Amino acid sequence: MSYVSPPRMLELDMDLEELAYRLNAFQGEEGTTFDALVTEENILEVSCSNNDEFPIHITTTETQILSVSPLFTTAEVEPGNSHELNEIFLRLSPAVPLSSIGLQGSTYILFGSMALDTRFENIAHELEIQAENTVDVLEAVEHLLA
Repeated sequence: MSYVSPPRMLELDMDLEELAYRLNAFQGEEGTTFDALVTEENILEVSCSNNDEFPIHITTTETQILSVSPLFTTAEVEPGNSHELNEIFLRLSPAVPLSSIGLQGSTYILFGSMALDTRFENIAHELEIQAENTVDVLEAVEHLLA
């Protein structure tokens, strides 16, 4: 008898299309809806009705699903406020469930990761939380932005 591993949800790029389709047809327990589209770069761009201003970009690796929300660039930080901004982010990060804060190039981001075999309902829930976290993080630092 040989062991057959369970199918993974998002192993192939075309599965991002399936995830987009399922998100577009889904409504969360609190009424949250999604608008999802696969871009030419094979990135799934998702807008959540609880925060449609900051889309979440989803991609996959061989081992995980990555979700990234661009927040703002370093150029948008008021001169002289970078140190305070970074300190707020370090203190805020543990209080933001399912998300982390980072710097990618010159863009501050909120990001999360999930296993490839994460159930669809959990993916939708984590995206909903990430959209809410984006609003919370931006509200915490808006006074430091130009």
